[in-house]
Amino acid sequence: MLLRIASASLWNRRLTVLLTAFSIAVSVFIMLGVDHLKNELKTSFGRTVSGVDLIVGARTGSTNLLLYSVFRIGNPSNNLSWQTYQALSQSKEVAWAVPISLGDSHKGYRVLGTTPDYFEHFKYGSRQALVFNQGQAFHTTQQVVLGSEVAAKLHYHLGDELVISHGTGEVSFTHHDAYPFKVVGILEPTGTPVDQTVHVNLASIELIHSSGSHAGHDHPQVQSSTPASSNHEHTDDHDHDHDHDHAEEGAGHHLQPGSVTAMLVGLKSRIGTLTFQRKVNEYKAEPLLAIIPGVALAELWQMMGMVEKALALIALLVLLASLLGMTTMLLASMREREREIAVLRAIGAHASFVLLLIELEAILIALVGAAAGYLGLAGLLALLKGWISSEYGLFINSLPLSGSTLGYLGLIVGLAAVLALVPAILSYRTALSRGLSVRV
Repeated sequence: MLLRIASASLWNRRLTVLLTAFSIAVSVFIMLGVDHLKNELKTSFGRTVSGVDLIVGARTGSTNLLLYSVFRIGNPSNNLSWQTYQALSQSKEVAWAVPISLGDSHKGYRVLGTTPDYFEHFKYGSRQALVFNQGQAFHTTQQVVLGSEVAAKLHYHLGDELVISHGTGEVSFTHHDAYPFKVVGILEPTGTPVDQTVHVNLASIELIHSSGSHAGHDHPQVQSSTPASSNHEHTDDHDHDHDHDHAEEGAGHHLQPGSVTAMLVGLKSRIGTLTFQRKVNEYKAEPLLAIIPGVALAELWQMMGMVEKALALIALLVLLASLLGMTTMLLASMREREREIAVLRAIGAHASFVLLLIELEAILIALVGAAAGYLGLAGLLALLKGWISSEYGLFINSLPLSGSTLGYLGLIVGLAAVLALVPAILSYRTALSRGLSVRV
């Protein structure tokens, strides 16, 4: 009977009740949204790179090295010399090493110079390998592999040509027009910065910058790091029978860079990670820094802890404001409901019955608002999950009805019940004679 009376009373005041429930739903939406996005971003950050034991770069802060080498955020303070890369990659502790070179872009997307080994050794998530949606890895200096977002946003397909630009801004005034690249591969979405990256051969980076400083785009005279692996022998006489692009492609096999931005290292045994890290940090030839990606990610997330707490506090304050609004609404309605309460008392209802009635009304409003907020957030995430993935490169899972979520919803209902005690106690003390007296 109590539930039926409470429902009828709320329906009688449905407009104000619905507005109050809506404000609670909005606050629940914000609070659960902040908490869920925090957890998903933390998971997304953690899955960005795996299977890499160390990242080595010029000496700087560990967070800075992680940001520019993995997340493509910021720029290095210095580079790592090619001689140092070769020396470290040939260390007995190293199973594999992949160089990366940053500094160029294509329409706002970072260009990463590396070797084909990158697609074999770079892992993300639970040691998931990079998978090609179309095509294959590059093998020459005029080929490019695109991340899924780059291909989707810029509408590139296999065989299309593109030109990269100097610098990392969205607008560049220096384009390497004389050296176009052909798309030979498009990667599957990973939910990591790989999706927003343009991958080219490391030799291409050296070639386009060296060529840019030579009149007529002659082949740069650089050192040979490995014997040429081209199927053609390019003698002086034979070069005249080939076009300019083919000649540069052959020349690219002889190129070695003067320096690289960083190197990803996989060790033969993880037991020696700290030992090799110390060896790199104490390297005599030049100042270096080696970081363990997982440790650096934990430090990065710890730095973001203040932002996380601030967002959670804002969400809680919004919720409290909504619940206080509900309390105000109940208080405002008490004077109008004096006669209703007095009639209930006159027909035999105990004062505690009236107190429970007000409490139940508040709990019902909070339940409706909390359920609406949860369902609204869950539905929106399910609807926009694909769009968020393609727009921002973030894989946000659906909102689970977990113990944590139920705890939040229980907290909301509990707070509503506590705050509703104020109008409930006032109704408990409402005199019967005052409610039934004739008002002049």
